[in-house]
Amino acid sequence: MANPEILAPAGSMETLIAALRCGADAVYVGAKAYSARSSAVNFDLQELKQASELCHLYGAKLHLAVNTLLTDKELPEFQEFIRKAAESGIDACIVQDLGILKIIKNSIPEMSVHASTQMSIHNAEGALQAKTLGCSRIVAARELSLEDLKLLCALPVETEVFVHGALCMSVSGQCSFSAVAGGRSANRGQCAQACRLPWKTPAGKNPAALSLKDLSLVEHVQELKAIGVDSFKIEGRMKRPEYVASAVTALRMALEGHQPDMETLQAVFSRSGFTDGYFTGIRKNMFGYRRKEDVLAGQKVFKEIQAGYQKERVITELDFSMKLIQNQPSLLTVSDGDGNTVTVSGEIPETALKAPLTPETLRKSMQKLGDTVYSCRNVELDNPDGMILSASQCNALRRNAVEAMNTERIRHNTPVYEIHPENSVQIPEKTEQHHTVRKRLHIRKLSQMQDISGEIFCLPVSLALNCKPELSNYIEAPRIIRNEKKYIQKLKELYQKGYRHLLCHNLADIRIGREMGFVLHGGFGLNCTNSVTAQSLAEQGLQDTVFSYELSAKSLNALAESVSGGAFVYGRLPMMLFRVCPIKSQDGCHHRNCTLTDRTGRKFPLLCSQEYDYIEMLNSEILWIADKLQEFSALEYQDFYFTEETSEQIRQILHDYETESRKIPEKRTNGLYFKGGLH
Repeated sequence: MANPEILAPAGSMETLIAALRCGADAVYVGAKAYSARSSAVNFDLQELKQASELCHLYGAKLHLAVNTLLTDKELPEFQEFIRKAAESGIDACIVQDLGILKIIKNSIPEMSVHASTQMSIHNAEGALQAKTLGCSRIVAARELSLEDLKLLCALPVETEVFVHGALCMSVSGQCSFSAVAGGRSANRGQCAQACRLPWKTPAGKNPAALSLKDLSLVEHVQELKAIGVDSFKIEGRMKRPEYVASAVTALRMALEGHQPDMETLQAVFSRSGFTDGYFTGIRKNMFGYRRKEDVLAGQKVFKEIQAGYQKERVITELDFSMKLIQNQPSLLTVSDGDGNTVTVSGEIPETALKAPLTPETLRKSMQKLGDTVYSCRNVELDNPDGMILSASQCNALRRNAVEAMNTERIRHNTPVYEIHPENSVQIPEKTEQHHTVRKRLHIRKLSQMQDISGEIFCLPVSLALNCKPELSNYIEAPRIIRNEKKYIQKLKELYQKGYRHLLCHNLADIRIGREMGFVLHGGFGLNCTNSVTAQSLAEQGLQDTVFSYELSAKSLNALAESVSGGAFVYGRLPMMLFRVCPIKSQDGCHHRNCTLTDRTGRKFPLLCSQEYDYIEMLNSEILWIADKLQEFSALEYQDFYFTEETSEQIRQILHDYETESRKIPEKRTNGLYFKGGLH
C-alpha cells in the first residue's frame, strides 16, 4: 500500500519551505482573504504563485484554504479571486461554504475541491453528499473514532484526517461563541479562542474547563494507513516553522516504521501533552492548557530543529549525458527520476591539445549541485572527436541544465485549468414578497405544545416517535448522527407514521431525507450566509433554510428577499457543539440543569443529547427581537427555539412577537443582528 500524503500547514513562505524540506507531500495555505486563519501571514496572489512553483519543484501539491463563509456582497470579488488563484497553479481548494463550492465547480470544473472539516462531516451519508456536490475529498471531523474513520475510508471519496495539532472544544463549523460574544467569527477565520480562557464546571475542579489538549495520532499512523486514509493533515497555519518541521519529520518517521520523536514534538508545542481520546474512544484526560513549562520546553529545541531544514532536501537523482561534436555547440541532456528530461546547449568545444574531456572530469563538474534538490547519479560523455570543454564551461552547462530542469518539473507538476468566467454564478434579484410569515416552534418537551395551535412544531426524533404526526409537525434532525443505521430506521418509522417534513442540520440529513421522500428544510447548522449557498441547498431538495444568525439584520433580510428562508428570532443561541462533556469528564455526570461559568460569572446552560453523543452549550442570554421584527419583513419563517419554557410562557412569548411588544425582558440580547453581524 502506498504511503498516505503528509499534508502540512503554512502561514508564511518560511514555514512552507520548512515543510517541503522536511518531507511534506503537500502544503495547505490561506490567501490574504477567505481563509479560516486570518491572523496568519498568509499569501497574496503573487506569493501564491511562488508557493505553487516551489511545491511543484518538489513534486508536492499546494492546497488553498478558502474555508470561510461569505455574504452576497463579497461573492463578485471572490469569483474574480478564485479564477486568478487557479491561474497561479494551485492543486485544490478547501471549502466550507456551499456557495463557494458551487462557484468553483461552475467556473473551474476541473479544480479539485476538498470539503473542509468546517462542513462537520462525520458519517458516510455526509461524505457521499459532499461527493455528489463535486468534492473529491472530505476532511473528516476531528471527533471521530477509528471505527468511524473505517466507514469513511471505505467510500469512493478521498479521506483526509487531522493527525496532529490543536483540538477545538467545539465541532468545527458549529461554533459561534467567538462571534456572538465578541463579534469575531470563527467561520470567518477570526476566532478569539474564548474556550482557552478560564471556565468553571459546577465543582470548579479545572480552571480551563473548555481547553482540550492538542491532538496527536502520530503513533497511530500505521493503523490509519491500514484502513486507507489518503491524507494525514497537520493543524497549525499560525504556528512557527519549527512546529511544522517537527510534525512532518515525526510523521515521516512513523510512516517509515521508525519510532517518532514524541518528546521533541511535545516540546515544540503542546497543551499539557497530547490526546488521542476521540480516536481510541477513551475520553479521559483530554483536557489541558498551555503551561509555563510547555512554553519553556520549546525554546530548548528550536535551534536543533532549525538545523534540519536550513539546507535543501534532495528529492531526485539526475542522469547527465553530454555530447561534444567538432564545430557544434556542446549539448547536455539531463533526466530526473520522475521522467522529466531537458537539453541545454553551451559553448563550441575545442580540439584538445593535450587530453580531451573525460567522463571522470565531467562527473566532477556535474556533482557540484550545491544547495539544490538534486544529486548526481549517472554521467555519460559522447566525445568521438576528442574535444575539450573547460571546467567553467561545464559548470555553466550544469547550472543552465539545473535551471531548465527546475522549470520543467514545475511545468510538469502544475495543473492548467480551463476557466469559464461565463459560468459565473449570478446573485438572484430581489423578488416581490407576498407571503404569510409562519412560526416554527422548536421544542424539547411534549408539554410545551399544550394549548398551542396553528403553528409548526419542530420535534426531535425521540419526541416525534411519541407524538401524533400532524401535518404541521416537522422532525428536527439531530446535529450529529452517531449510528446511521439506527437513525435511518427511526426516520423510516416516522415516515410510515405520517411525518413528511424533515429539518436538516448537515449534509447527511439532506441525503437521507431526500432518499426517503421527506420534504426538506434547512436548519442553522448548514451555515447559510449567502444566496448562492441557498441556491445550492435548493438544488439539493431543500424548500427553504434557516439563515445564519451570524448575519446582520440588514444582510439577512436582503437574503430573504431573494431566496426562501427563516431566521432564529427567539431563544438561547447555540454557542458550541461538544462531543465530550466537560462536566462529566471533570466533575462526574450531573445528568441535568448543567451550566458552565465564564470568567465574568455568566452561566451558560448545557443541553445533553446522550442518544446521539453530543452536548450543546447555549448562550447565557435569550435572543429577543419582538420589538424589531420590522427589520425582518422578508422572512418566510420565524424560528423560536425553546428549552425550559412552559406552554404558558410560550403562549405569552408568541403573543409578544405577534404584537411586536416593546415590553423588553431584563436579560435579553439582539445577538449579532444589529451589532457585529456579517454584512
